[in-house]
Amino acid sequence: MKTYLVAGALAAAAVFSDGALSSEDQFSLEPVSLAQLETDVRSKGDPARGREIFLDARDAQCANCHRLQGVGGHIGPALDSILGKLDIRQMAEALVAPSRKITEGYDTYTIARTDGKILSGLKLKDSGKELLLRDGLGKDTVIQKEQIARIEKSPVSLMPARLVSRLSRDDLVNLISFLKNPAAQLKLNGRLSRAWITGPFSRSISRIEPFEKNPDPAKVAVSSTGKLLQWKLINARADGLIQLAGPAAAKKSSAYILALMQSDRDREAVLWLDHSSGLRLLVNSETVYSSRNPAANSRLSIRLRKGWNTILSRASNPTGDSTLGIRYEPARGLRLTADRQD
Repeated sequence: MKTYLVAGALAAAAVFSDGALSSEDQFSLEPVSLAQLETDVRSKGDPARGREIFLDARDAQCANCHRLQGVGGHIGPALDSILGKLDIRQMAEALVAPSRKITEGYDTYTIARTDGKILSGLKLKDSGKELLLRDGLGKDTVIQKEQIARIEKSPVSLMPARLVSRLSRDDLVNLISFLKNPAAQLKLNGRLSRAWITGPFSRSISRIEPFEKNPDPAKVAVSSTGKLLQWKLINARADGLIQLAGPAAAKKSSAYILALMQSDRDREAVLWLDHSSGLRLLVNSETVYSSRNPAANSRLSIRLRKGWNTILSRASNPTGDSTLGIRYEPARGLRLTADRQD
């Protein structure tokens, strides 16, 4: 039977200082060490803590690049069909030494263009006239064949070799425990793990801005006062909440959070909302929920059309640290995401 390995399937786009220990230096892959790791994962691994590590956008960064239960990025493949085919030792090796065995179809290519620019990433498409390359940050670049001076397949995985070195051994144990626990993975289902944010706007969540009619992260958001604002991607914290932060979320203001929800047919769906301050939520540009007060685990029934639907929230940010959590009641044919490619 073919062995499925996830070197690269647990990749993340991160740059580490040259002085840091490599993962392989920090975590031994000797048989005795792997046997002890396997024992620890089975006896004291904490899948709930491992789920938080999987979602952490700063350290492990797994969900920045890869999907599990519909949550995560799209640089690498979805993990749902892969994890069950790996034993604990194979998983440890894929995390600690990703370049030892690279999953077929996820080789890294380095391209030198005729203008001297060097690009590196996964080769998604290769036609007669052009090539599509996706880098470690998820950015896709179309390169005309006539612009390519040289192309080489790299023996090094797109996954940084020092990625796991940011974790303690207990963190590694808990992460693998989660990745080997389908029941714990199911708890990811339905969560919004990243979204688009723009702002700041006035503190009043009832004020209607022109772009509410057609919110599009690819376009500049023009406010009612003529201010031009960009949409920026923001990741949820490990607890599943999106914290309003950065230039878009000044104290005593409000910000817009945008997500996309795909449905395979016209239907009713259920959202569960957690917000620490006032919130107004629009589905396909129509306000379906508004509250000036915080709420936890608030149930909201919405109507979706077949295809893509916009889920736009205007959240008040009185103290500069407001949070918003959105999840949907899992049902076949539904997805909640920030990107149509996810």
